[in-house]
Amino acid sequence: MVPDEIGFCNKMAILDKIKNVIINKRFLRFELVVLVILTVIACLLYISDVPPVMAQSAAASLPDVVMPQSGQRILVFSPHPDDETIGVGGYIAQSIENGADVRIVLVTNGDFHGNEEARYAEFKKATQILGVAGSQLVFLGLPDGKLDKMDPAVLYTALQLQIAQYNPDMVVYPDIRDDNPDHSTIGKLIQEILKADPNEITGYTYLVHYKLIWPRPRALAPKLDLTPPYRLLNTNAAWEKVPLSQTDENLKAAAINTYKSQLDNPWLHGLLISSIRRNELLAVPKNTETP
Repeated sequence: MVPDEIGFCNKMAILDKIKNVIINKRFLRFELVVLVILTVIACLLYISDVPPVMAQSAAASLPDVVMPQSGQRILVFSPHPDDETIGVGGYIAQSIENGADVRIVLVTNGDFHGNEEARYAEFKKATQILGVAGSQLVFLGLPDGKLDKMDPAVLYTALQLQIAQYNPDMVVYPDIRDDNPDHSTIGKLIQEILKADPNEITGYTYLVHYKLIWPRPRALAPKLDLTPPYRLLNTNAAWEKVPLSQTDENLKAAAINTYKSQLDNPWLHGLLISSIRRNELLAVPKNTETP
């Protein structure tokens, strides 16, 4: 190759490099713009989906739940292993301390991520800490995350059978306004069952999942009250609070800490620890009355 040809080739190689650098810079600029746009959208969604809650100063205005007493039967429906503790762990512990009988029906197998065995073990340990006897745990073993796709009549019958067999004074179940489909599906069916039941059964509901961030703050705050979202005030249910003694709050915290499989998930971690407060919340649907 002659010197002129070598020089020409070198110039072309340099031009190609310059062109590649320009293209890469443009691509990086495009990626940066897309990233900024996505970040802004995420922030707007975050802000719009963080529900305002009742002020701490107003928590005292909520009436206290009339707690179960000796000889009464309490039936708790838990969609997944941990919901019973997150929602009503303190209520369960306090009811048992008062001499009431508590039975928990675990509706699904908690196997959404293929860890059924671990979650069952955590559930047994957590409920034992709360004082529930192993003989009072019922496992329906239905598919996790698929209750809204089941035949409603089949699920209705399974839930109704549990209520009929135990003949409870009170039924505690997921709120129909819960954002998790398994929770709201159970809630709607049990509400229908209680409306149709000729016996006078008191119904209470509990909330676990609501919008992007609830409870607020989504952090460990054992000295704060748990307060309901404003959007769920003055709707189709009246909120009542379950004040927890330090002993019951400690029991709930110990039970929460058994759910290692859930605490290892950064998103669920905040949900679990933020449920450890000075109180719990129960809602009374308008079709039922408190005792």
